[in-house]
Formats: sequence, structure tokens, C-alpha cells
Amino acid sequence: IRAETSKQSIKLLKEEKLRLLAPILGCAFDDLRQRHRRRKIQQTASLISAAFIFTLSFGSFSTYQYIQIDREMRLKLQNQSYALAEYSERELADGNPETAALLALAALPRNIDAPERPLVPDAERALSDALGVYDATDGFKPHKVAELPAAPGKVLISPGERYAAVLYPFTLAAYDPESGQAVVKLSTVRSALSDAEFLSDTVVVFTGEDGLTAYDIEKGAELWRGRPATGIAVSGDKSVIASVYKEESRATLYSLEGDELGEIDFNGRAMRVPVDDSFLNPRDTLFELNGDGGTLAVSFADGSLSVFDTGTNEEIPLYLPSGAIHFSGGFYRNLLAFAVVEKEPYHSAFIVCDPETGETVARYASDSSRFIPLVANTGLYVAFEEQIMAVDERTGAVSHAVSAGGRVETFRKNQDTFLICESSGPYRFAGSNTRVYQSGYACHFADVSENYALTGGYDAKTVRILKRVDYSGETLLNYDPAYRFSEAKINPVTGLAAFYSYNGLRLCDLRGNIIAEARFPDPLSVKDTQYDEQSGNVAVLYEDRFSLYSGADASLLLEKQGAQSVFWTEFGVSVLEADGTVTLYDPASARPLLTKSTNPGADCALPIGGGLLTVENGRVFFDGSGIESGKLTGAGRIGGDGFAFAVSDGANGAVFTAEDGIPDRSFTFEVIGESEAYFTGGYVFISPTHGDAAVYTLDGVFVRAFAEPGFLAETEELGEYIAAGYVSSSSERYTLLLDSATLETVAYLPGFLGETDDGTLVLDSGGGLRTVKLLNIRELTDMAKERLGGRTLTPDEKHKFNAR
Repeated sequence: IRAETSKQSIKLLKEEKLRLLAPILGCAFDDLRQRHRRRKIQQTASLISAAFIFTLSFGSFSTYQYIQIDREMRLKLQNQSYALAEYSERELADGNPETAALLALAALPRNIDAPERPLVPDAERALSDALGVYDATDGFKPHKVAELPAAPGKVLISPGERYAAVLYPFTLAAYDPESGQAVVKLSTVRSALSDAEFLSDTVVVFTGEDGLTAYDIEKGAELWRGRPATGIAVSGDKSVIASVYKEESRATLYSLEGDELGEIDFNGRAMRVPVDDSFLNPRDTLFELNGDGGTLAVSFADGSLSVFDTGTNEEIPLYLPSGAIHFSGGFYRNLLAFAVVEKEPYHSAFIVCDPETGETVARYASDSSRFIPLVANTGLYVAFEEQIMAVDERTGAVSHAVSAGGRVETFRKNQDTFLICESSGPYRFAGSNTRVYQSGYACHFADVSENYALTGGYDAKTVRILKRVDYSGETLLNYDPAYRFSEAKINPVTGLAAFYSYNGLRLCDLRGNIIAEARFPDPLSVKDTQYDEQSGNVAVLYEDRFSLYSGADASLLLEKQGAQSVFWTEFGVSVLEADGTVTLYDPASARPLLTKSTNPGADCALPIGGGLLTVENGRVFFDGSGIESGKLTGAGRIGGDGFAFAVSDGANGAVFTAEDGIPDRSFTFEVIGESEAYFTGGYVFISPTHGDAAVYTLDGVFVRAFAEPGFLAETEELGEYIAAGYVSSSSERYTLLLDSATLETVAYLPGFLGETDDGTLVLDSGGGLRTVKLLNIRELTDMAKERLGGRTLTPDEKHKFNAR
């Protein structure tokens, strides 16, 4: 009651104040009271407006801040996904597919329908690579990785593949190659020269810290111990073991049971030993026993090499004292084959000799590169630069066995497969199935048996374990692997598979039966071969002639000789004759589609868009009007009735587009040397002979470059994707599956040949055509989660990759 009275009193006082002021101001009381009320209302409105504007401004600022934070967070997550995808590819290259899959999964959204992070195509590719879903080949594939505390110095597999052994400072570790888990770790002599050899599938002899030691891994027991040793040689029949310790001028011989059989006196000489033998073993000495242990070959620090009779100690010098700094090799049957390197001046030789007489059977020399010999159960081999040669055991003559993609660092061989490690990093399996793997480091050590292979190097603290795996998916047909071809296609209309190269064409049914064959004349002059998807016909293009072979029976459907030029496009095969007549042929029917006439002096001509493109004296004309210098490098359809083509002079190029029949220059580009242009999916792919291929939109916006080790040879639309087909420097074919919207690579397809009617992919396995389903991102992630069985990255793995 008091509060209400007080309010009323204040109100009366304000009114009395206005009543007193009215006569002084010369106005009526009611007017003054109305003015006062309006002023109060205006003040209140101003305060409300200011509050509203403040609230709106603060809200807008907050929204802007939120958008900026969200954009920065998405960019951060996107960059993180790219980094994880790159780490995944590295782990796969290092031979660890499980960790690679975990990293790729971490780079992808957990929920594809409501993604909490951007979907990065690189991560999709990394996951498909890690899972091997598009690998339809048989052969050795990454299986496990042995993590080591230090870089290895030697790797080897037991005769029956029960164990894998790894030497690293100063330990010999034995692993189960199937699980990748260490079974036992044994201390070795504290020297990088330490060595080990298997005596059986379960027994290993090694240079232990207290002397030469034989150890049974299966039983977990030491069998016997000998004198201190850093080097070991075991005879082929496992009956004799020889050991040497650092710079001692003698070798000790043992039986399989550990009994001392005697000594070999080096007559005061010693083997080459590094000044600091605790750091690195250069493996540049030769210490080998022959098959029955009757002969020991030893290289010495004075650059000489001799063989000793282990029964009589008789010595036969094979290489006199010299400036030699490296020896390697071994015995094969009745021969000793070794390589030697002399430093100043540089000189390398590969020598095959008779150890009983000391006579040289064969000798090969080089002043630029070294020879790498290999004695395998299947034969005697030697590598030089990128080539591996087989050596005839009677004459020492060499013949080509297999080629690598780069200089050979080391190699091994089992019954049917070479394992070749290249100095630049990649390693490959060559034989019944050829496969190349990239590596982040050079592999200096390797071993291969029937079902397992090992690689390792001085620059990585891991050893890869690879396992032979047979493909478990669907095989469309098997073919004769002895038949040489460069491309293969399956035609759903004819139901036949076409295998072809510059040499000829072979047609097979889907059971692998040969239906028909054709040999192409003068294969060395063939410029290109092309396959018509509609009919299965194969066009053979020369500089001055053109032949078309049937995809149904391999018969010759059409042949045009004496041509001025031949040009293949999706419009047809354009044949320009010497008299200026230009005919466009349909590769499906072999019929001429149209004929035009041009200048007899033209070098090339293509009927296109109702007009005629010609090239004459280094200049391109359209319907007689000069439009650009250079030559025609490709043409294709765009839109409905539009067309486009590319021109290049070997340094600069231009793309022309035409939607109304009149071509206009769309954009220019730079190129090095010869190039080809492919028009696919609204893009133009420029593929130079030298340099990386690049892709542009038709109006000239650069999209991306392809840093690939090969040549972009073809492109085609594949559903919602674009397939970019490559030929590597070693003539292997692979395809990049590109997202048609971004052109980012979502999958790597080795041996891709095409797709069937139901959209499954057809891949070449090296002995058969196999089908693989194209998986979407949901199917890939579901497969990965099932294979990993709930496993996630460990804290150590997270720390390892966060540290990067």
C-alpha cells in the first residue's frame, strides 16, 4: 500500500511540475503533457531499436564466426584425411596392409550418410588399395611387417618355410612368417659382421655372443657352441660349416653336430673388415663352401681371392692381390662364379672359373657398373644394370632371363619367380606372375621361397613379409600365357575375347578355346591398333595403310594401301589418299561413311562436323581456312552434334570447340614434344610423350596433372567414373578410376580391360581374365571393418602418425 501511494505521489508531483511550467513556457498544460509523453515514447523506442540492432549485429557476427570456424574445421579435417591417406599408401608400400586399411578408414567419415568429415577420394583409393579388392592376380602380396628396434642386416627363410630369420644389431630374431610374430630373439656377437644360416627347417647356426652357435628354434634349445665367429659358410649338403672371426688368418670347420673338423690356414692374410665393425656390414667379402664342403673360397683384404681344399689345405689363387674392394658370389655345381670391383680406376668383372684347376671359363667386364651374381637352386644368374642373365654352367655364356624397371640392387629366385629389388626403391616379382611394388626405401636384402618372401634395407627398421596368394574370385576365362599380346577386350555382342598386339589378333570363346587368329603383316611398321566396342573389330593403322579385321572370325574385312595418312577418331577411320580423296570408314561395318576431296598436298585430313580438317606443311586448316600451326593430335564429340579437336606444334597447343559447325579456339596449352588428346566426359586429356598428362575443361580451366610413372594411352567413360588407361615404363598396363566430377583418383586398377554388361570390371591376371565388382564407399568400409574385426589404431600407432 505504501509503494502504491509513493508512486501516485511522484506522478502528481510530475504533473504539478508541468502545470507550473506551462504559463512560463507560454503553452497550455495539456500540450506540454502530450509533448512529454511523446518524448518518453521516443526515448523508449530508441532504446528498444538500439537493443535490437545490437542483438542482430551480435547474432550476425556470431553466425559469421560460426561459418568461419566450420569452414576452418572442415579444411583441417580435409587436410588430415589427405595426410592419413598418404600415410596409408606408405604403410602399404612398406608391406603393412592392415595398418594401411586402419589409416584409410580413419581418413573416411564414420557415417557416409551424415559425414562428420569431408569425403576425400584419396582415402577411398587408399582403402581399396589396402584391401586389394581390385587386385585379380595370383602371386606374392604384402602380408605382415616385422617391426625392429634397428635396421636389419640380413634376412632369410628356412628350407621348409617354418621360420623367417632377421639379423639386426646385435640380435638374431626368428619369426613365424604366417603370423608375423617373433618366436625367439638370440644375442649375437657385438659386430655388424654377424651372420646366420639355416641348417634345417628348425635349426639355425649363427655367430652368437659367446661363439658360433647352433640353435633349435622349435625346441627352444641350444644344440652346440664353437669358437668366436663373425662369418659363416655352410656347404650345399649341410654337412660342413666354416666360420671365421674378424681379422683372424684362419677358418674353423665344423660338422653338422658341432664337432671341429679342422682349420684352414690363410697364410697370414685376413679378410677385409671395416675399421668400425659395430656400425655397418658392407657385405663385400666372399666366404663360401661348395656343395660337399670340400672347397672353401675366401676373399682377402689385399684384393685377392683363393680357394682352399678343406681336406689338404691346398690353396689355388684365382684373383691375385689388387685394388679390389668388393667380392661376391658362390659355387654352382662344379663352378665358382664371382664378381669383383676395383675402385681406382673403377673396374668391375664377373668371372666364372673351375675351382679345381683355377682356369677361367668366362669373364665379363665393365668400367661403369657392377655385376651381381646369384647362385640359386634353379641355376646360376648374374645381374648387370637393369638386366638379369642366366649363366650356362658348361660354357659360362650368358642369356637374357628377365628385365627390371631400374638398376638391380639385389635379387633372389625360387622355382618360378625372381624377386628383384631396384636401387631406386621399387621391388618386383617376375616370372609366372609379374607384379611391381613401390617402396619408400631401397631393399638391400631379400629372400624368397615357395610361399613367402622377405625384403629389408639399411634405411628402415622393418622387414616386409610377403605371401603367395591365389585369387579367389571369378575367372571369366583362362588363356595361354605364352601368347604375347598388349591388349585384350571382351565383346558382349560376339561373346568373344580379343587378344591383340602389333603382331596379330587371337579370338577366344569364354572357355578359352581359340576361335580364330590373324597375323598382321610388317608389325614393326604398325603405328597403332584400335578396338571397336560395338563390333569387336580391330583396326591396324600404319603410316600409309589401314587394315580392319573381324571381331567374329579374325578375317580381313578391309584394307587400304598407298594412303597419304591414316587417322583414328571416335567418328571413324579417316584415310587420306595421295590424290586428295578423304574417306571416313565405319570400323563396325567397314563401309565408307562419306568421301570428300582436298588439296593433294595435304599431310592429314579428317571429315568432322560437316567440314574438313586438313594439315598441310605444319599448318591446320578447317574448310580451307588456316586456324593454327602444328598438327592434329586428337578429336572427339562434345554435347549433341558438337565436336572438338586439339592441335600442337610440339611446344604449344590449342583446343578448338564447335557447337554450331564453326570451330573457335577455346584455350591454349604448353607441351613438350609429341602429344595426344582425348575428349572424354566433358574434359580434354593432354598426354605428352615426355612429361605428365594434364586435364582441362573444354573452356580451358586446368583441373589436374597426373604424376604417373607411365604414358596415358586411353580414356573412357565408365558409369559415373572416367577410366584413364596407362602403360608403364616396363610395359605394364594399369588404369586410374577417376571421379567424373572432380577427376580425383578413387581406385587403382591393375590390368583393367573393360567392363561386362552387368558393370563388373574385367582385369587381366597374367594368365586369365577375371571379374571384380566395382565397390562403392559403403561397401569398401563395411569390408574393411569386417576384415579388421574391430581392430583400431593403437596409441603407439596414433602417436607415430601424429608425430609425422
